[in-house]
Amino acid sequence: MAVAGAWAGAWAVAWAGAWAVAVAGAIFFLPAFFIAWRIRKEDTLFAGLRQFGLQIGSLGGANFRGANLTEARFRGTHLKRARFSVSELKRANFRDAKHLEFAYAKGTSLENPRVRRLLVSGEGAGKSYAGLNLKGAFLAEARLGGADFTEADLSGADLTHADLRDARLVKTQLIGVRLTRARLTGACIAAWNIDKSVDLREIDCDHVFLESGDPPKFRQPPSGTFEPDEFSKLFQEMTETMDFIVHSRLELAALLQAVRKRREEGAEELQVQGWEQKGDFAVVHVAAPPDAERERVYEELQREKEVAIKLLEAEYKARLLGKDEQIHSLEKRGVRLENLLSDKGNTYIESVGGNAVTHTQTITDSTIIGATLNQGDIQGRLTNLAKNIGALPAADTEAKAKLEALVAGLAEELEKVPQEQAGDAEAVTNMLERTVADAEKGNPSLLKGTIEGLKHSARSLEGYPAVLEVVTEIAKLFGE
Repeated sequence: MAVAGAWAGAWAVAWAGAWAVAVAGAIFFLPAFFIAWRIRKEDTLFAGLRQFGLQIGSLGGANFRGANLTEARFRGTHLKRARFSVSELKRANFRDAKHLEFAYAKGTSLENPRVRRLLVSGEGAGKSYAGLNLKGAFLAEARLGGADFTEADLSGADLTHADLRDARLVKTQLIGVRLTRARLTGACIAAWNIDKSVDLREIDCDHVFLESGDPPKFRQPPSGTFEPDEFSKLFQEMTETMDFIVHSRLELAALLQAVRKRREEGAEELQVQGWEQKGDFAVVHVAAPPDAERERVYEELQREKEVAIKLLEAEYKARLLGKDEQIHSLEKRGVRLENLLSDKGNTYIESVGGNAVTHTQTITDSTIIGATLNQGDIQGRLTNLAKNIGALPAADTEAKAKLEALVAGLAEELEKVPQEQAGDAEAVTNMLERTVADAEKGNPSLLKGTIEGLKHSARSLEGYPAVLEVVTEIAKLFGE
């Protein structure tokens, strides 16, 4: 019995020890297995650990760190343990590359698994790439029918022979992109941003849509298909400017400040030609000299705009804080606040970067254009425009004479606008000049959007209804 008891005790101890080891192993290894599994699945929660592992794993592998690999060919190449961190990968061909997910590519677009898979497979039909950085992506012959590239950046990308039928290119950056023989039938190109370097002559396209929606709206042409070269003739002329998307008056103010700063630094040919309201955003047209590196200029203005936004937010908050302190002081003294509150009557609130920021109309107006705009310059520009209106399509002598009179009348009305709203008067002037220029080109589709922009600019001067009345009459002469 004693021996049996001893054996039983020994087995119990051994069994308990085994269980303890198993439990300890499970406690240690199961989390490790889980983390390794999530890293392999490229879970964003473990992105830092994944990058660290790839960095260690790339030691001893092919090292392209910081190299200029523009238009390099890696098609079908095994790239496990390769190091591409902070490399220039513009139009580098990664089609059918092997194990690219195990390359260390921190600081490049290859960090994003969706971008990486698209570059390797060339298959993106029906998928969403909205808002992604695809600058310089090699997507030649890629199948992208029905893909969503809303607000994506495809600047400098190679889309030669790509299938973009029914794709959404809404507010997509396409500066310097290659579109030779790309198929665009049924694509929605609302507020896309292209420049003169984009060759549209060999586009395969029967029709497009010019307004976003579900489904997209404003088919062009309204029926039938484009004649040969009609697509390029219709849209190539839109590349005379760089277009910027803004979602708030604060963002608009920051962009205008960025342009003004670049002009002061010597880029005097940069000029804001006006802006058009398109639903919940506006498109700002900025003219640049023909020989400018537009992709570089665009990126510089975007960076300057982001800096200006932060400065303006701080300025607005400081001014509002000062006004709130003034109100508090007056309340303590028991003084009536009617005059001060009337000053705050034009206060509006808008969302900036997820935070509610309050602005006053007075602050916004003075910041957007500044107090140095010359009303006499506006008067002179409109007077000169009235005297030199060229031959407009489908307009008789009487209509032209009436247009000249209306433009001269608009100049007189804008002269009444105070200096505080000189920026709005400048916007009306810019849009009218652009409207006349577009009318002379004889392009109804382009003219329609410009006239809407002119009307929107005039509505900003609601305290001067005669301005909108004159603009409305001008629009009627252009058939709107």
